[in-house]
Amino acid sequence: MWLVTGASGGLGQALVSEVLSAGERVIAVTRDDKPLQPLTAAFPGRLRTVSVDITDAGTLRAVLDDAITGFGRLDVVVNNAGYALAGPFEELDDAELRAQFEVNFFAAANVLRAVLPYLRAAKAGRVLQISSLAGQIGAPGMSAYTASKHALEGLSVSLAAELAPLGIRTTIVEPGAARTGFRADWASRLYGSAPLPVHEALARSAGAAGGQAGDPAGMAQALVILADMPSPPLRLPLGSDAVTGIGNARSDQLEELRRFTMLSASTDHTKAI
Repeated sequence: MWLVTGASGGLGQALVSEVLSAGERVIAVTRDDKPLQPLTAAFPGRLRTVSVDITDAGTLRAVLDDAITGFGRLDVVVNNAGYALAGPFEELDDAELRAQFEVNFFAAANVLRAVLPYLRAAKAGRVLQISSLAGQIGAPGMSAYTASKHALEGLSVSLAAELAPLGIRTTIVEPGAARTGFRADWASRLYGSAPLPVHEALARSAGAAGGQAGDPAGMAQALVILADMPSPPLRLPLGSDAVTGIGNARSDQLEELRRFTMLSASTDHTKAI
């Protein structure tokens, strides 16, 4: 029994389709259930769509309580809903930054608060937090999105430690670029006129929409495999670009750590002679 947010497009829709094809059941949380109607018809009784604003914690809890009770159990929770706000940091206003965090971070927290009582009662379950390659690296013009995904990963690392003794396993999933509408969506909202190099970087990235390496169907298959692993990883990159990007970032970080170890260690208290 799966619960998937952001289920009406991209990776979310591919995952719902894959889970249903595997013979399992899904509560699909989305703002618009029209794209899922063919799946509802193809898999009668196994897909329940829930249209709700996941930033509204009170309404969300009531709706999810009803949906989970209707299916009788919950096994896998996938926090997938999110979007990217692109643009130079100095051109983003507070309302835009807060809205980015409301969806990418606080809405995920709302979902967790609503579903964890069911997983704790069962003393089992899986939580898959869909982060991004951006949860481990940074890129020009993506400060808001990157910050929200770093925050989600920070929450998830501590959450994993809290839930493991209860029999609930957590994995942070870090997809690279995939051929969904995600990049085209943020590219369509680009604005700004300041003569900054970041505008050129964003334009190049937006122009690459449609040529991404990642296959959302393949990613969905990997998530189904992940949910069945007896000992799942804390983090799982998806896509060769994610593996390479994260590997390079961690290697650079380790090299820098070693290079400045003496300066770092020099700040310890020393024993008086």
